[in-house]
Amino acid sequence: MLLLPILAGGCGLSKLSKIQQESDLTVVETTLEKNLKTLERLAKLGNKSLIVKTARAFSSYSGFLEDRMEEAEIAGDTETAEEMRAQAIVHYARSEMYAFKALAKSNKIFNKARTIGMEVFENLLQKVKPEDVEPLFWAAYAVGRGISLQKDDPMQVIDLARVELMMRRVLELDEKFYFGGAHLFYAVYYGDRSPAIGGDPEKAKEHIDKVDEINDGKFLMSKFFLARYYAYPKQDVELYKKSLQEVIDAPSDIFPGEEAATSLAKSRSKRWLSQVDMLFDLELIEGEIE
Repeated sequence: MLLLPILAGGCGLSKLSKIQQESDLTVVETTLEKNLKTLERLAKLGNKSLIVKTARAFSSYSGFLEDRMEEAEIAGDTETAEEMRAQAIVHYARSEMYAFKALAKSNKIFNKARTIGMEVFENLLQKVKPEDVEPLFWAAYAVGRGISLQKDDPMQVIDLARVELMMRRVLELDEKFYFGGAHLFYAVYYGDRSPAIGGDPEKAKEHIDKVDEINDGKFLMSKFFLARYYAYPKQDVELYKKSLQEVIDAPSDIFPGEEAATSLAKSRSKRWLSQVDMLFDLELIEGEIE
């Protein structure tokens, strides 16, 4: 194990360890992509921390694949969009595998996390201790994003309840973990579904407000989520545009040390602001105002 710091320093992972401070998203994406195989090799050593870092890296890189998928969809490039979707699903699956592998270090039952009964699974989650919040979050995140990309597959969607249980446990153990990431999950959980199947924009907003509270309003992704998962479902075009513009106009150093997250929020906000005409019936809204 004494060799691990040497291995990490010698394989270029030192740059990866500071990637959250990089504002150039091209550099962030490239660094993640180039280090995935190296991380997998190191994860084979069995060190729990490295296994968790591998899980996080695969999920982080998958986010860039999703961004490319969205860009292709907007451009009408169906073939590229489907390729990016397929790649993202594969990478989220790798993230999930490593996250559950890390959790299995504490409890071997996590090796069967996707197949055991829900009652057994819920009891298993209650045994998770605070030191395992990180792998639990990334397991839930990876499974959840994978499901989101495969909404047409009922065998995938049925496991959303499993994800919700995991994120609920993350909130119980440490609601502030990863910028309050579990709260952002619930923003999507309530904001991306119709009321007929449990959607509730007001509940989504409650969780978004909690993220702002946790980060003193510096984590700009919360404003993006306010537009995407509250203003859009409510068809509040003014709030939608205002929230996204605030992200775009915010200083790049608003959250020192987390420049990558800030740049990502700005990039996504620009893309979604450009789609106002497609997402809102502006003639109808203007008619209602008159």
